[in-house]
Amino acid sequence: MNLIHITHNPFIVDTTFLINGQSPADGCKLSSYKESRLQLWVEKLFEELSDLFNGDNNFHIVFKGVESDYLDIQEAAQAAIASGMRVELEWIQTAPTEQRLEQIRGLMTKAREHPKFDQFIKDNNEIRQSIEEAFNRDFDVYVVATMSSGKSTLINAMLGRDLLPAANEATTATIARITDNDQMTEHFTAKRYNRSGQLVGQENKVNLERLKEWNQLADTKLIDIEGNIVAIREREDVRLVLTDTPGPNNSQDEEHQRTTMGFIQDSRRNPLILYVLNASQLGTNDDRNLLGLVAETMRKGGKQSKDRFIFVINKMDVFDPENGEHIPDVLKRVEQYLAGNGIHNPTLYPVSAELTRLIRKPSDQHTRKERGEFQRMADMFSEEPSMDMLQYMPITARVHRALKDKEHSDLMLSSGLPAVEAMIDEYIDKYNFPHRLKRAYDAMTRAIEVGLNEAELIEQLDQDERSLAHLKEEIMGLQQRQERGFDTAAYKDKLEREGKDLPPDTEKQLIALEASIEPVLRQLAERFNNQKVSVNTAEIRVQEAEELLQFNHKKLVNAYEVLFSFTQEAIRQDLHDEYHRYITDLFKETEHLQLPILEGIRKSVADISFNLSVEQDDIQEERVVIGEREVSDSTWWNPFSWGSTRTVNVYGTETYVDLETLWQERATRIETEFASLVQSARMEIEAGKDRLINQYVAFMTREFDLKFAELLESLREKTTDREARERAIAEAKELHAWIENFKAKLDSTLAI
Repeated sequence: MNLIHITHNPFIVDTTFLINGQSPADGCKLSSYKESRLQLWVEKLFEELSDLFNGDNNFHIVFKGVESDYLDIQEAAQAAIASGMRVELEWIQTAPTEQRLEQIRGLMTKAREHPKFDQFIKDNNEIRQSIEEAFNRDFDVYVVATMSSGKSTLINAMLGRDLLPAANEATTATIARITDNDQMTEHFTAKRYNRSGQLVGQENKVNLERLKEWNQLADTKLIDIEGNIVAIREREDVRLVLTDTPGPNNSQDEEHQRTTMGFIQDSRRNPLILYVLNASQLGTNDDRNLLGLVAETMRKGGKQSKDRFIFVINKMDVFDPENGEHIPDVLKRVEQYLAGNGIHNPTLYPVSAELTRLIRKPSDQHTRKERGEFQRMADMFSEEPSMDMLQYMPITARVHRALKDKEHSDLMLSSGLPAVEAMIDEYIDKYNFPHRLKRAYDAMTRAIEVGLNEAELIEQLDQDERSLAHLKEEIMGLQQRQERGFDTAAYKDKLEREGKDLPPDTEKQLIALEASIEPVLRQLAERFNNQKVSVNTAEIRVQEAEELLQFNHKKLVNAYEVLFSFTQEAIRQDLHDEYHRYITDLFKETEHLQLPILEGIRKSVADISFNLSVEQDDIQEERVVIGEREVSDSTWWNPFSWGSTRTVNVYGTETYVDLETLWQERATRIETEFASLVQSARMEIEAGKDRLINQYVAFMTREFDLKFAELLESLREKTTDREARERAIAEAKELHAWIENFKAKLDSTLAI
């Protein structure tokens, strides 16, 4: 057999391959995977190996890495075996990610106990923010569904109590965010926020009736709930934040609809999405647009883009095998329905949320109706082997172990929902933990670089008097060059004359977004072409067109929001590079000098932190911010009403409607609205660029001058005062040794 060794480090994203003991050639496809996350290439692995060995499909794979990655290799191997290949697997286990994150947390505590190193973290906004994000325990799971899917029932089942109003009792028009807290075993707390983001209601022991009342209040924007989500174990390094999103078809708020779409489109954070479908009622118009958006998002990435969408097929309890309703047939219909919406090979999880809810609800609290329903479902799920939902789910060996450890009853397992809950834990281990670990590692490494630069700079002051005198002259020269080096007025004039172009990738994406609406308008024009239909048919067509146009408008707004953030990052990096070019120019005249300490000074100056960003207040004034404040007319985009439905009603007394004429009358206005959105978005992105440039100029004329002067003055003092210099050198050597020891421990946390 062909022997393939694969070592994958998901933390630094590095892979090594050995093919029968040899590294693959540079031109080999496997070599291109070296710096790619395993989930981006694992599904193609065996196909690539088959090509490499000219159809010799006998492989012994030795994989070294974490368990979640090995399970993906295992899944790919099973697919290869099913296609006729012969594959043997061997796994060399490494320390789990959660254990590594705990080690880094301990190192972070030690770092904060060292006053000098702690100062490096405090003084650098970027390092500090990255560390805060890495150790933020909250993990978002968004529950998305249209009406009648049983979404509220599913969430209540996960909570272990009836807390959220069911859809037929109170329309879910608000966002409910539920934060897990295992210490709160007896009750849930809740806060209600209005459309301006103000706290307007608070309950220490909230119940179903109060949430119904809040949910129906027109000014409710967000309900923040905290309590024990019994389905999920809270861990030291992660706590679940479960968000119940408003359905796109029943929200009273345009922003809520766009927020739900934004969760799906978020390919940066990749939050987990539970998309709940009603097994007995597929094919509604409400699902069509949203599923199209899901399909588009899933196509953009690798395996993670697929893994983060869990399709929960609810209400499986309505089917009875004794009546000829076979579960495999139901799931096949669901798969075909999703394929028709562009979603191929989805992960389907059939469940009865109602059965799970009634099992977890104390029996003495069941209503008479619930007692009857529970008995019916318990009999059917216990007596009919085909009603064990677990057998239809693509769950891993680790999830099987987790379910076994929880010691659920057979009836609970057959309901299916516990497996979905275990899958949430697996997603956290596979994707969330490695990302957080790497972010924490990178931030700490940056702090180490800053600390080592400073320590080495001071250590280099250990020179003879002649060299120190020479150095002092050069420091004075640096000060003089710096004082005349950054001419603010000249720089601003240069920017006004020459401008600063948007990044090429931004321009490319802007053009793509501008073109993205054309196919939608063409599709609608074809549906309205050369047809005379009844008034009723015309109203239906126009309503469908209005929904499609509004959906695409919101989708485009979200895409521009993402592009705005992307552009800000690109421009920040460009300005950061410009800053380093300026520093290089500043030190050009010292290049001929044999004074290594000058390079140390240059590194220390490069470490001066400048945090360029558009302030939150600026964003709120210029762009729509979800869940923060009421949107005013001054926002950069303005949701519009198509008004088509009202116009159609004029034809109520006529026998037909000419759809082509109807469309032509509105097409120009619709195109104008989208063109206006495109123009407004471009202007906002340009304005964001200008704000960053202004912040950069302000930094260079205020903070940089001050910090640079402080550094040079400190060095000049130490070159003059022998005692101060010797003391500083001793402290620097001690700091250097501490940092090197700390770095070795930090590096070991990411080693495979």
